Amino acid sequence: MTEIVDGRTGEMRVSPAEQAVTEMLAIPSGIYGMPIGPGEIDRMIIEVADAIEHIAQVIIVLVEDRDRAEETYLAAFADYMIMHEKSGTQMARQYAHAKTKDELHQLNLKKEMLRYAEERQKSVQNRSFALMNIGKRITAGFFGSTR
Repeated sequence: MTEIVDGRTGEMRVSPAEQAVTEMLAIPSGIYGMPIGPGEIDRMIIEVADAIEHIAQVIIVLVEDRDRAEETYLAAFADYMIMHEKSGTQMARQYAHAKTKDELHQLNLKKEMLRYAEERQKSVQNRSFALMNIGKRITAGFFGSTR
């Protein structure tokens, strides 16, 4: 995978969401290599299936984390709105926005983690489809095509 470099500063850009989710997903590095034969394809398909199952479990945890972060943000926002209701709705809303920046940031980070995990799941699923297609072609080559 190529690194992302900020064109203005020359610094590497790293997503905190990507780092956290990559560690949680623990996708085997060998599943993206080129398979050599039928045995290796079968092994890779099993590894991909295990990875997909694990990713699904990670996504469940991330959905729960996102929901908790959303509840925390909305509760804090509502508390600040109520504390300043006498100032009028507009002022109370502005105050609540100002005071819940950290909660909103955490909510957005959890949403980004979930989105990243879902994208990685799609990538791994596509790899499994590709491996199965390669396996079918190899099998057809060994046993002759029935078409």
